[in-house]
Amino acid sequence: MEKYKVCPSCKTQNEPTLLECINCETDITRVKITDEKTERMLAEDVAGQQAAIVKWIRVCECGAKNPANARKCQSCNEDISDITPALDQEEEQTVSTYVLSSIDGQYVYKMTADEVIIGRENIMSDYLSAKSYVSRAHAKLVLKESELYIENMSNTNFTYVNNKKILEKTLLQDGDELGLGGTNVNGRRQEQAAYFLVRAGQCM
Repeated sequence: MEKYKVCPSCKTQNEPTLLECINCETDITRVKITDEKTERMLAEDVAGQQAAIVKWIRVCECGAKNPANARKCQSCNEDISDITPALDQEEEQTVSTYVLSSIDGQYVYKMTADEVIIGRENIMSDYLSAKSYVSRAHAKLVLKESELYIENMSNTNFTYVNNKKILEKTLLQDGDELGLGGTNVNGRRQEQAAYFLVRAGQCM
């Protein structure tokens, strides 16, 4: 998978090392590196979640909002069984979906469970099994209230977020670089370690 930066102004795909768009010269220093597979997975997941969070309600004459299956108003106890359910136009929820995209462009993992252990003999083993610096159970990923956390489980080569060794459960942000078993030294990464970009997609 080819990595690139998408210019926010003209949508041109640029090499990940560039600081300015080759087409319109817009500053793309802070633009997140991505690839087609990662963007497609994020878009598909957000679209599905947007459909899933639609909320139906019954609005009583007193103005109270009730669940769509309610037969009596929770506020005034009036019969609302004959009121047709409607979409709650004011309901807003933020849903986040997270994807880990390997720096080498060979692997993409979408977080679908609330908690997983990643490592050479756990989740992502089809990619990590060849990485000797990665432990069998290297780290734990926890998805809680639309936020993704990582916790190190390796006592040998450790886990790094943006090149810093983590000592406790750490919140991951869109664009963070995750290193399993290795660091980035002067732009060079260790071949037997594994490196990922964290990508997050959100919808309301």
